[in-house]
Amino acid sequence: MKRNILIIMILVLILSACAGEIKPTEQSFVPIGGVRTPTPKPTRQADLKPAEQAAISLLSSTLNLPPEEISIVSTEAVEWPDGCLGVQRPGIMCTQAIVPGYRIILQAGDEQYEFRTDTSGSQVVQAVRASHGSMEEAIAAQLAFNLGLDVDEISVVSSNDVEFTDACLDVFVPDAACAQVITPGKVIVLSAKGFEFEYHISGDGSTVQPATLALTWKREGGIAGFCDRMTVFLSGEVYGSNCSSEQSEATMKLFADLLTATEQQQFFKWVQEFDQVSLDVSDPAGVADRMIVVVEFHGTGDDQPGDTEKEALLEFAQDLYQQFAR
Repeated sequence: MKRNILIIMILVLILSACAGEIKPTEQSFVPIGGVRTPTPKPTRQADLKPAEQAAISLLSSTLNLPPEEISIVSTEAVEWPDGCLGVQRPGIMCTQAIVPGYRIILQAGDEQYEFRTDTSGSQVVQAVRASHGSMEEAIAAQLAFNLGLDVDEISVVSSNDVEFTDACLDVFVPDAACAQVITPGKVIVLSAKGFEFEYHISGDGSTVQPATLALTWKREGGIAGFCDRMTVFLSGEVYGSNCSSEQSEATMKLFADLLTATEQQQFFKWVQEFDQVSLDVSDPAGVADRMIVVVEFHGTGDDQPGDTEKEALLEFAQDLYQQFAR
């Protein structure tokens, strides 16, 4: 009898010890300000999915932090509704096909960042997290991220409820197709580094459009039948598409990225110095397989660039496209 009691006591102790060692399962993301926040897990490179590595690499380069200082809060398998991973991008035509991928929440210091990827990590975009406090706070956090600033260096100039005239939230981007439907939302203007940055947001916060257009670049035609586009906003976002006339919409490559600190420095200098600039280096009309290359630059200064500056601006745009579209 005593032996049986001893066995039972041992079993109880073993079960109690095992219960204390139950490993936590990976959790879906709970927004800051929600009931709980998942504990970040260590970022051992050998254990990471390619998509996780891609997200960490992007955040590392943007914040200029070593990857070891970035933790993964959660990784959730998701089927995104379109080729833009559910993130609306001005001037970008999203392929209407389900894209399997991940929602990855990263933490650097006290801040958390949401990234969306495809399964391979070849496509990575950051999502604005409007659930973090007010919409103004969320957009300010996004701009601070884009420009490599602290949030307290961003100030809100204005925030107004509006009714946009189309589904693109009244953000004009060349060749963008916009449904002509009244869309309630907000216009938020932020100030940083001596510039003002305008964002347009849909009423439910599902669509956030940078609205301070700074540069557009397009390349069409040629022997290869190019139909390439790139749009750069003053707030640092770069959106584009890469295709040829031989490709279908389903194989069109889309990209979204941010200007680096070095690129921003040069870009802001031009914005402050030059006024509106239009550069057309297309082949002459009538040339067989004519190539069209046009850059439209939207500066806030008073001067016009000379030939050297025009060449530098054109080279900047073309190099930027080649960098992001490869």
